[in-house]
Amino acid sequence: MGLQAFITEKPGLRYKHVNALSTNHSKEALVGAMNLSQLYYFRTLTQVKSYKKAAAQLFISEPTLSVAIKKLEQELGTELLERKRHTITLTADGEEFAECVELSLSNLDAHIESIKRRSQERNDVLRIGIVFSAQQRIWSPLINQFWIEQGLDPNSVIRQGTTGQLIRALKHGEVDVVIAGTHPEEPELEQYPMWYSNVLAAINVDNPLAQKESVTFDDIRDYSLISYTLNGPVGDDTKALIDAFDLKGDFNYPNEPSLCSNVAARPDIIALVCDSWLAFSFDKVRIIPISDAPRVYHRFWLSHLSALPKNDSLLRRFIDFATNYDFSTCPCDFVGPELNRL
Repeated sequence: MGLQAFITEKPGLRYKHVNALSTNHSKEALVGAMNLSQLYYFRTLTQVKSYKKAAAQLFISEPTLSVAIKKLEQELGTELLERKRHTITLTADGEEFAECVELSLSNLDAHIESIKRRSQERNDVLRIGIVFSAQQRIWSPLINQFWIEQGLDPNSVIRQGTTGQLIRALKHGEVDVVIAGTHPEEPELEQYPMWYSNVLAAINVDNPLAQKESVTFDDIRDYSLISYTLNGPVGDDTKALIDAFDLKGDFNYPNEPSLCSNVAARPDIIALVCDSWLAFSFDKVRIIPISDAPRVYHRFWLSHLSALPKNDSLLRRFIDFATNYDFSTCPCDFVGPELNRL
């Protein structure tokens, strides 16, 4: 039984302030009510069963403790304990009240510790959600440089997943920040443009085009073209590419491994892929620049909750660092010095 339930259900108790707990009464209505100090005093007293010992544990005087307990009894309108020579005993009401105080304070203490622990973790550990395709040549220098400038040993918890999975994790407080594709605007989230990826051609090594240093869309349009699903994180980017260059093909693949595994199996298939390390994982596939492709194909974004915890200094420093990072200093095989935030 909670404190409010205890007081409400005890008809003999004259606790006139209880309604203030569930109404819009002013703060003054609660001034005469019991306070946390009284409850902690009462719990300690019931545990050690001695005013002298309880006062010593609480670092207060015996008279102060005695006055606090008397006030508590007056506010409840009942006697909670009987004072004997060297000990105290609880009345029936005191036994019941002691039980609900213990439950209530234990619950409160547990939540306080949980909040303190999370607060400490936020200032010690950076929980980052990142899509697989973003963990490439650009990401490593960025996160490494951040820890160097902070003068701290790297202490990150990396969670991998799709854009949708990571945004849900962000909303549920499972990660602090997400680097992924864009998502619909939501009041509870903020997102900032980060680096971008070019579109490249994934070509089977047995295809003659694999010997070229670069290709054009006219070079590849007569092959069986495949690319990302139009309903996924890269869907809008792929649709824009299709419309701009009048491309025909099978646009139903979720990621680079699914695209490149098909290219590896058949020389007549060419895939349009992001500049991702995942695309470079196939021995039978060569990744080649498309010379007439737009400079920006797929943009990665940094997302975080709009309401950042005020004491979350590590997260705030990372957001500031990442959103002001000079991406032109990062090594990248295909985008060269043009790589930066537009």
